[in-house]
Amino acid sequence: MPETEPMMRREASSPYGEWNDTAHGDLMSYRYLASRPHMIDRDHAEGFMRLRGDLRTPSGLLVAPLTIAMLDVAGINIDRINVLALTQFEVTVVDDAEDVAEVYLTGLVAKEGRTQVFTESLILDAADRSRVIGFGLASWAVIVPTAQGFVYPEPGAGIPDTPEAPPLWEAYTGRKRADGYFEIPSLSPKVGTQRLHHGPISVILEAAALEAATASKPGCTAAVRHVTTSILNPGRIGPFVARSSLIAQHGDDLVCRSELRDVGHEDRVVARSFHRVLLRAPKP
Repeated sequence: MPETEPMMRREASSPYGEWNDTAHGDLMSYRYLASRPHMIDRDHAEGFMRLRGDLRTPSGLLVAPLTIAMLDVAGINIDRINVLALTQFEVTVVDDAEDVAEVYLTGLVAKEGRTQVFTESLILDAADRSRVIGFGLASWAVIVPTAQGFVYPEPGAGIPDTPEAPPLWEAYTGRKRADGYFEIPSLSPKVGTQRLHHGPISVILEAAALEAATASKPGCTAAVRHVTTSILNPGRIGPFVARSSLIAQHGDDLVCRSELRDVGHEDRVVARSFHRVLLRAPKP
């Protein structure tokens, strides 16, 4: 059935939509990574994020933090206009960035339609912006116009860069179960109170993919070089269980298929991902 004019013109009841309860600093994605987006104009933005030790694996960068920073850079442009649902994103890493202390992200609203918005980003070395670390794209579904009063959340200070920092999936309330699967037990102010935020979705799926990849060759370490993710349903109840399996391997180049299910909500699939993972033998 086509949408009627009154439906298209209704406005969100809150400037923050379903994130109203977490808009002021509780949500992990805004405060834990210390991603710092800045709007340049209507269609362009930029951002910075320090690359702490807990945002890396022994083989390279974690892609989930780069994804979250990319979506922050998009959000500072588009969230003030419409309440949106992220439907798909992909990120490719082309540089391990072992000697990079901070990334700089460019953001572009590539297309803004009546029902969909498309954004893209480049991820660069903040100290040498000719050095490309990666790039990404995202697609968003428009729900309703954003109500007046929206202010993009201020970034948090992050955490100290110390070896004692927990694994990122654990910081996002995740845990590893006895059966080897990763799960986020329930909704909370840290990960979303009405539905699961895209930040923890990305983090827990990457953790599951890395686990599946390294299980194929014990003793090796791994890093994701590309991820494409579709968000199919909102995560409403929990526990949210991430499973990943190896579907292709060419030497040390692997592909894992991962999915996140809302067990408490009829075991619905929340998101599915494909991760391209590179293995590396342990350093002598």
